[in-house]
Amino acid sequence: MAAQPSGAAIVHDYFVQDGGAERCAVEFANLLRSAAIHTSFFDAGRFGDRIDPSRVRPWPVQRLTGPSERFRALLPLYPAYFGALRVRGGLVISSSSAFAKAVRTSPRGLHIAYVYTPMRFAWDLDGYLSGSSTGSAQRLGARLARPVLQRWDRATSQRPDIIIAISQVVQERIARLWGRSSEIIHPPVDTDEFPLSGHDDGFLLVASRMLAYRRLDLAVAAATTLGRDLVVVGDGPERRRLESLAGPTIRFLGHVPRSQLQDLVARCHAYVLPGIEDFGIAPVEAMAAGKPVVAFRGGGALETVVEGLSGVFFDQPDARSLAEALERLDVINLHGMAIRDNALRFDAEVFRRKWRALLAREGVDPHLYSAP
Repeated sequence: MAAQPSGAAIVHDYFVQDGGAERCAVEFANLLRSAAIHTSFFDAGRFGDRIDPSRVRPWPVQRLTGPSERFRALLPLYPAYFGALRVRGGLVISSSSAFAKAVRTSPRGLHIAYVYTPMRFAWDLDGYLSGSSTGSAQRLGARLARPVLQRWDRATSQRPDIIIAISQVVQERIARLWGRSSEIIHPPVDTDEFPLSGHDDGFLLVASRMLAYRRLDLAVAAATTLGRDLVVVGDGPERRRLESLAGPTIRFLGHVPRSQLQDLVARCHAYVLPGIEDFGIAPVEAMAAGKPVVAFRGGGALETVVEGLSGVFFDQPDARSLAEALERLDVINLHGMAIRDNALRFDAEVFRRKWRALLAREGVDPHLYSAP
Protein backbone atom coordinates (compact mmCIF):
# COMPACT_ATOMS: atom_id res chain seq x y z
CA MET A 1 0.00 0.00 0.00
CA ALA A 2 1.33 3.45 -0.91
CA ALA A 3 2.18 5.68 2.02
CA GLN A 4 -0.17 8.50 2.90
CA PRO A 5 1.28 11.85 1.79
CA SER A 6 2.79 13.89 4.59
CA GLY A 7 2.54 17.56 5.46
CA ALA A 8 -0.29 20.07 5.27
CA ALA A 9 -1.36 22.93 3.03
CA ILE A 10 -3.87 25.78 3.08
CA VAL A 11 -5.60 27.23 0.02
CA HIS A 12 -7.39 30.58 0.20
CA ASP A 13 -9.01 32.65 -2.57
CA TYR A 14 -7.07 35.90 -2.09
CA PHE A 15 -5.47 38.01 0.63
CA VAL A 16 -6.36 41.49 -0.64
CA GLN A 17 -9.09 42.87 1.61
CA ASP A 18 -9.17 42.22 5.33
CA GLY A 19 -12.54 40.56 5.84
CA GLY A 20 -14.03 37.68 7.78
CA ALA A 21 -12.78 35.03 5.34
CA GLU A 22 -9.25 36.32 5.71
CA ARG A 23 -9.50 36.16 9.51
CA CYS A 24 -10.46 32.51 9.20
CA ALA A 25 -7.55 31.89 6.84
CA VAL A 26 -5.19 33.46 9.38
CA GLU A 27 -6.61 31.11 12.02
CA PHE A 28 -5.87 28.16 9.74
CA ALA A 29 -2.31 29.45 9.26
CA ASN A 30 -1.89 29.47 13.05
CA LEU A 31 -3.50 26.05 13.42
CA LEU A 32 -1.27 24.45 10.75
CA ARG A 33 1.95 26.28 11.53
CA SER A 34 4.15 24.44 9.03
CA ALA A 35 1.64 24.45 6.16
CA ALA A 36 2.36 26.16 2.86
CA ILE A 37 -0.34 28.66 1.90
CA HIS A 38 -1.53 28.78 -1.71
CA THR A 39 -3.53 31.75 -2.98
CA SER A 40 -3.91 34.17 -5.86
CA PHE A 41 -2.96 37.61 -4.50
CA PHE A 42 -1.17 38.14 -1.20
CA ASP A 43 -0.78 41.68 0.15
CA ALA A 44 2.21 41.38 2.46
CA GLY A 45 1.75 44.97 3.62
CA ARG A 46 -1.69 44.10 4.99
CA PHE A 47 -1.19 40.50 6.11
CA GLY A 48 2.56 40.08 6.52
CA ASP A 49 2.45 40.72 10.26
CA ARG A 50 0.00 37.81 10.73
CA ILE A 51 1.23 35.33 8.12
CA ASP A 52 4.92 34.84 7.34
CA PRO A 53 5.18 35.77 3.63
CA SER A 54 7.77 33.03 3.13
CA ARG A 55 4.98 30.47 3.65
CA VAL A 56 2.80 31.94 0.90
CA ARG A 57 2.71 30.69 -2.70
CA PRO A 58 0.85 33.35 -4.74
CA TRP A 59 -0.15 32.80 -8.36
CA PRO A 60 2.08 33.98 -11.24
CA VAL A 61 -0.12 37.03 -11.96
CA GLN A 62 1.11 38.66 -8.74
CA ARG A 63 4.62 38.93 -10.20
CA LEU A 64 3.16 41.10 -12.97
CA THR A 65 0.64 43.26 -11.13
CA GLY A 66 1.38 43.00 -7.42
CA PRO A 67 -1.55 42.47 -5.01
CA SER A 68 -4.04 44.37 -7.16
CA GLU A 69 -7.06 46.09 -5.62
CA ARG A 70 -8.77 45.36 -8.95
CA PHE A 71 -8.80 41.66 -8.17
CA ARG A 72 -12.49 41.31 -9.10
CA ALA A 73 -11.72 42.32 -12.69
CA LEU A 74 -9.72 39.11 -13.10
CA LEU A 75 -12.69 36.83 -12.41
CA PRO A 76 -12.24 34.75 -15.61
CA LEU A 77 -8.74 33.70 -14.49
CA TYR A 78 -9.51 32.33 -11.04
CA PRO A 79 -11.45 29.18 -12.00
CA ALA A 80 -8.71 28.15 -14.42
CA TYR A 81 -5.95 28.74 -11.88
CA PHE A 82 -7.51 27.10 -8.84
CA GLY A 83 -9.09 24.32 -10.90
CA ALA A 84 -5.67 23.28 -12.18
CA LEU A 85 -3.75 23.89 -8.93
CA ARG A 86 -2.34 20.64 -7.50
CA VAL A 87 -1.43 20.58 -3.82
CA ARG A 88 0.11 17.55 -2.18
CA GLY A 89 -0.20 16.84 1.51
CA GLY A 90 -1.77 14.56 4.03
CA LEU A 91 -4.11 17.41 4.96
CA VAL A 92 -5.38 20.29 2.82
CA ILE A 93 -7.74 22.93 4.20
CA SER A 94 -9.31 25.15 1.56
CA SER A 95 -10.81 28.44 2.71
CA SER A 96 -13.29 29.21 -0.03
CA SER A 97 -15.90 31.81 -0.92
CA ALA A 98 -15.65 30.86 -4.59
CA PHE A 99 -12.52 29.22 -5.96
CA ALA A 100 -10.17 27.60 -3.42
CA LYS A 101 -12.27 24.48 -2.91
CA ALA A 102 -11.48 23.51 -6.54
CA VAL A 103 -7.85 22.67 -5.69
CA ARG A 104 -6.71 19.20 -6.75
CA THR A 105 -5.33 17.15 -3.87
CA SER A 106 -3.81 13.72 -3.36
CA PRO A 107 -6.39 10.92 -3.46
CA ARG A 108 -4.74 9.49 -0.34
CA GLY A 109 -4.86 12.78 1.56
CA LEU A 110 -7.73 14.58 3.30
CA HIS A 111 -9.23 17.75 1.81
CA ILE A 112 -11.49 19.74 4.14
CA ALA A 113 -13.21 22.75 2.58
CA TYR A 114 -14.32 25.59 4.84
CA VAL A 115 -17.03 27.22 2.74
CA TYR A 116 -18.25 30.78 3.27
CA THR A 117 -20.85 30.37 0.53
CA PRO A 118 -21.28 28.71 -2.84
CA MET A 119 -20.12 31.20 -5.49
CA ARG A 120 -22.45 34.15 -4.89
CA PHE A 121 -22.08 35.79 -8.30
CA ALA A 122 -22.92 32.49 -10.00
CA TRP A 123 -26.00 31.53 -7.99
CA ASP A 124 -27.40 34.87 -6.81
CA LEU A 125 -26.23 37.25 -9.50
CA ASP A 126 -29.41 39.34 -9.45
CA GLY A 127 -29.10 39.87 -5.70
CA TYR A 128 -25.39 40.57 -6.06
CA LEU A 129 -26.01 43.25 -8.70
CA SER A 130 -29.31 44.64 -7.40
CA GLY A 131 -29.03 48.36 -6.79
CA SER A 132 -25.33 48.35 -7.63
CA SER A 133 -23.50 50.84 -9.83
CA THR A 134 -22.06 48.08 -12.02
CA GLY A 135 -22.03 49.11 -15.68
CA SER A 136 -24.30 47.57 -18.31
CA ALA A 137 -21.41 45.87 -20.15
CA GLN A 138 -20.23 44.23 -16.93
CA ARG A 139 -23.76 43.11 -16.11
CA LEU A 140 -24.15 41.55 -19.54
CA GLY A 141 -20.82 39.77 -19.24
CA ALA A 142 -21.73 38.44 -15.81
CA ARG A 143 -25.05 37.07 -17.05
CA LEU A 144 -23.41 35.38 -20.03
CA ALA A 145 -20.83 33.78 -17.75
CA ARG A 146 -23.33 32.68 -15.09
CA PRO A 147 -24.26 29.24 -16.53
CA VAL A 148 -20.59 28.36 -17.03
CA LEU A 149 -19.70 29.43 -13.50
CA GLN A 150 -22.61 27.48 -12.05
CA ARG A 151 -21.48 24.29 -13.78
CA TRP A 152 -17.88 24.84 -12.67
CA ASP A 153 -18.90 25.62 -9.09
CA ARG A 154 -21.08 22.52 -8.82
CA ALA A 155 -18.49 20.25 -10.44
CA THR A 156 -15.59 21.40 -8.26
CA SER A 157 -17.73 21.20 -5.12
CA GLN A 158 -17.36 17.42 -5.39
CA ARG A 159 -13.58 17.56 -4.87
CA PRO A 160 -13.39 18.11 -1.08
CA ASP A 161 -13.73 15.06 1.15
CA ILE A 162 -15.44 17.04 3.92
CA ILE A 163 -17.28 20.36 3.71
CA ILE A 164 -17.65 22.67 6.70
CA ALA A 165 -20.17 25.52 6.40
CA ILE A 166 -19.96 28.75 8.36
CA SER A 167 -23.68 28.89 9.21
CA GLN A 168 -27.02 27.19 8.76
CA VAL A 169 -27.95 29.37 5.78
CA VAL A 170 -24.73 28.39 4.00
CA GLN A 171 -25.28 24.75 4.92
CA GLU A 172 -28.70 24.92 3.27
CA ARG A 173 -27.25 26.48 0.11
CA ILE A 174 -24.57 23.78 -0.08
CA ALA A 175 -27.20 21.06 0.11
CA ARG A 176 -29.51 22.75 -2.41
CA LEU A 177 -26.94 23.88 -4.98
CA TRP A 178 -24.22 21.27 -4.65
CA GLY A 179 -26.11 18.24 -3.34
CA ARG A 180 -23.53 17.85 -0.56
CA SER A 181 -23.93 17.42 3.17
CA SER A 182 -21.86 19.59 5.50
CA GLU A 183 -21.13 20.34 9.13
CA ILE A 184 -21.14 23.77 10.75
CA ILE A 185 -18.32 25.57 12.53
CA HIS A 186 -19.05 29.26 13.00
CA PRO A 187 -16.26 31.74 12.19
CA PRO A 188 -14.04 32.99 15.04
CA VAL A 189 -14.71 36.25 16.83
CA ASP A 190 -12.00 37.77 19.02
CA THR A 191 -14.31 38.85 21.82
CA ASP A 192 -11.35 39.94 23.97
CA GLU A 193 -10.77 42.78 21.49
CA PHE A 194 -14.21 44.17 22.35
CA PRO A 195 -14.65 44.24 26.14
CA LEU A 196 -17.96 45.15 27.70
CA SER A 197 -18.52 48.89 27.34
CA GLY A 198 -20.57 51.22 29.48
CA HIS A 199 -20.30 54.13 27.03
CA ASP A 200 -23.05 55.28 24.68
CA ASP A 201 -22.55 58.36 22.53
CA GLY A 202 -25.87 57.81 20.78
CA PHE A 203 -24.72 57.12 17.22
CA LEU A 204 -25.52 54.04 15.14
CA LEU A 205 -22.69 52.09 13.56
CA VAL A 206 -22.24 49.87 10.52
CA ALA A 207 -18.89 48.48 9.30
CA SER A 208 -18.87 46.67 5.99
CA ARG A 209 -17.46 46.43 2.50
CA MET A 210 -19.62 48.71 0.37
CA LEU A 211 -21.16 46.14 -1.96
CA ALA A 212 -24.74 46.44 -3.17
CA TYR A 213 -26.02 43.21 -1.64
CA ARG A 214 -24.94 44.38 1.81
CA ARG A 215 -27.87 46.88 1.62
CA LEU A 216 -26.08 49.73 3.36
CA ASP A 217 -28.46 51.98 1.45
CA LEU A 218 -31.22 50.91 3.87
CA ALA A 219 -29.18 52.00 6.89
CA VAL A 220 -28.32 55.32 5.24
CA ALA A 221 -31.92 55.99 4.23
CA ALA A 222 -33.43 54.98 7.59
CA ALA A 223 -30.96 57.07 9.61
CA THR A 224 -31.44 60.04 7.28
CA THR A 225 -35.24 59.83 7.61
CA LEU A 226 -35.06 59.61 11.42
CA GLY A 227 -32.33 62.25 11.71
CA ARG A 228 -30.18 59.74 13.58
CA ASP A 229 -26.40 59.89 13.62
CA LEU A 230 -24.93 56.99 11.66
CA VAL A 231 -21.23 56.21 11.26
CA VAL A 232 -20.35 54.09 8.23
CA VAL A 233 -16.97 52.33 8.29
CA GLY A 234 -15.54 50.66 5.19
CA ASP A 235 -15.12 51.28 1.52
CA GLY A 236 -16.04 49.75 -1.81
CA PRO A 237 -17.58 50.33 -5.22
CA GLU A 238 -20.91 51.62 -3.82
CA ARG A 239 -19.48 54.39 -1.66
CA ARG A 240 -20.15 57.23 -4.09
CA ARG A 241 -23.78 56.17 -4.56
CA LEU A 242 -24.31 55.83 -0.81
CA GLU A 243 -22.87 59.26 -0.15
CA SER A 244 -25.30 60.72 -2.67
CA LEU A 245 -28.21 59.23 -0.67
CA ALA A 246 -27.00 60.41 2.72
CA GLY A 247 -28.33 63.28 4.79
CA PRO A 248 -26.27 65.48 7.13
CA THR A 249 -26.35 63.00 10.03
CA ILE A 250 -24.41 60.33 8.13
CA ARG A 251 -20.59 60.13 8.38
CA PHE A 252 -18.47 58.00 6.05
CA LEU A 253 -15.06 57.19 7.54
CA GLY A 254 -13.72 54.75 4.96
CA HIS A 255 -11.17 52.23 6.21
CA VAL A 256 -10.11 52.89 9.80
CA PRO A 257 -7.41 51.32 11.98
CA ARG A 258 -8.53 48.43 14.14
CA SER A 259 -8.05 50.51 17.28
CA GLN A 260 -10.42 53.19 15.95
CA LEU A 261 -13.04 50.58 15.08
CA GLN A 262 -12.82 49.21 18.62
CA ASP A 263 -13.34 52.71 19.98
CA LEU A 264 -16.34 53.29 17.70
CA VAL A 265 -17.94 50.02 18.80
CA ALA A 266 -17.36 50.90 22.45
CA ARG A 267 -19.08 54.29 22.03
CA CYS A 268 -21.96 53.45 19.67
CA HIS A 269 -25.59 53.06 20.68
CA ALA A 270 -26.29 50.06 18.44
CA TYR A 271 -24.90 48.21 15.46
CA VAL A 272 -26.97 47.99 12.26
CA LEU A 273 -26.93 44.90 10.01
CA PRO A 274 -29.17 45.90 7.06
CA GLY A 275 -28.47 43.03 4.62
CA ILE A 276 -28.28 39.26 4.67
CA GLU A 277 -24.87 38.10 5.84
CA ASP A 278 -23.69 34.52 5.55
CA PHE A 279 -22.56 34.85 9.18
CA GLY A 280 -21.51 38.37 10.15
CA ILE A 281 -18.48 38.79 12.43
CA ALA A 282 -18.84 42.56 12.94
CA PRO A 283 -22.26 42.41 14.66
CA VAL A 284 -20.97 39.70 17.00
CA GLU A 285 -18.02 41.94 17.86
CA ALA A 286 -20.51 44.69 18.71
CA MET A 287 -22.48 42.30 20.92
CA ALA A 288 -19.24 41.33 22.68
CA ALA A 289 -19.02 45.00 23.74
CA GLY A 290 -22.59 44.79 25.01
CA LYS A 291 -24.09 46.68 22.07
CA PRO A 292 -27.46 45.59 20.65
CA VAL A 293 -27.82 44.75 16.95
CA VAL A 294 -30.65 45.82 14.65
CA ALA A 295 -30.64 43.19 11.90
CA PHE A 296 -32.65 42.05 8.91
CA ARG A 297 -34.39 38.80 9.79
CA GLY A 298 -32.38 36.42 7.64
CA GLY A 299 -29.02 34.81 7.05
CA GLY A 300 -26.45 34.38 9.77
CA ALA A 301 -28.15 36.93 12.04
CA LEU A 302 -30.78 34.28 12.85
CA GLU A 303 -28.02 32.32 14.58
CA THR A 304 -26.23 35.18 16.30
CA VAL A 305 -28.91 37.72 17.31
CA VAL A 306 -31.51 36.76 19.92
CA GLU A 307 -34.51 39.05 19.62
CA GLY A 308 -35.31 40.86 22.86
CA LEU A 309 -32.00 39.73 24.40
CA SER A 310 -29.23 41.00 22.13
CA GLY A 311 -31.14 43.06 19.58
CA VAL A 312 -34.19 43.37 17.33
CA PHE A 313 -35.06 42.27 13.80
CA PHE A 314 -36.81 44.02 10.94
CA ASP A 315 -38.75 41.94 8.43
CA GLN A 316 -38.99 43.88 5.17
CA PRO A 317 -35.91 44.83 3.10
CA ASP A 318 -36.78 48.51 3.06
CA ALA A 319 -35.79 51.64 4.97
CA ARG A 320 -39.19 52.05 6.62
CA SER A 321 -39.05 48.62 8.25
CA LEU A 322 -35.52 49.29 9.49
CA ALA A 323 -36.52 52.71 10.84
CA GLU A 324 -39.39 51.12 12.78
CA ALA A 325 -36.98 48.59 14.29
CA LEU A 326 -34.62 51.37 15.35
CA GLU A 327 -37.48 53.14 17.12
CA ARG A 328 -38.57 49.85 18.70
CA LEU A 329 -35.07 49.28 20.08
CA ASP A 330 -35.27 52.56 22.00
CA VAL A 331 -38.14 51.29 24.19
CA ILE A 332 -36.62 47.87 24.98
CA ASN A 333 -34.51 47.42 28.09
CA LEU A 334 -31.52 45.28 27.09
CA HIS A 335 -28.60 44.39 29.35
CA GLY A 336 -25.02 44.68 28.17
CA MET A 337 -23.74 41.65 30.08
CA ALA A 338 -26.46 39.42 28.65
CA ILE A 339 -25.66 40.71 25.15
CA ARG A 340 -21.96 39.91 25.68
CA ASP A 341 -22.72 36.43 27.03
CA ASN A 342 -24.59 35.71 23.82
CA ALA A 343 -21.55 36.77 21.76
CA LEU A 344 -19.19 34.50 23.70
CA ARG A 345 -20.78 31.49 21.99
CA PHE A 346 -18.76 32.51 18.92
CA ASP A 347 -15.42 33.25 20.58
CA ALA A 348 -12.28 32.39 18.61
CA GLU A 349 -11.30 29.73 21.12
CA VAL A 350 -14.56 27.90 20.40
CA PHE A 351 -13.60 27.88 16.69
CA ARG A 352 -10.12 26.51 17.48
CA ARG A 353 -11.43 23.83 19.80
CA LYS A 354 -13.94 22.60 17.21
CA TRP A 355 -11.32 22.43 14.48
CA ARG A 356 -8.90 20.47 16.66
CA ALA A 357 -11.72 18.07 17.53
CA LEU A 358 -12.56 17.66 13.83
CA LEU A 359 -8.95 16.91 12.88
CA ALA A 360 -8.60 14.44 15.76
CA ARG A 361 -11.82 12.70 14.74
CA GLU A 362 -10.54 12.29 11.18
CA GLY A 363 -7.27 10.77 12.38
CA VAL A 364 -5.05 13.63 11.22
CA ASP A 365 -1.48 13.39 12.50
CA PRO A 366 -1.47 15.60 15.62
CA HIS A 367 1.99 16.87 14.69
CA LEU A 368 0.38 18.76 11.80
CA TYR A 369 -1.73 21.06 13.94
CA SER A 370 -1.03 23.12 17.03
CA ALA A 371 -1.97 21.92 20.48
CA PRO A 372 -4.41 23.92 22.65
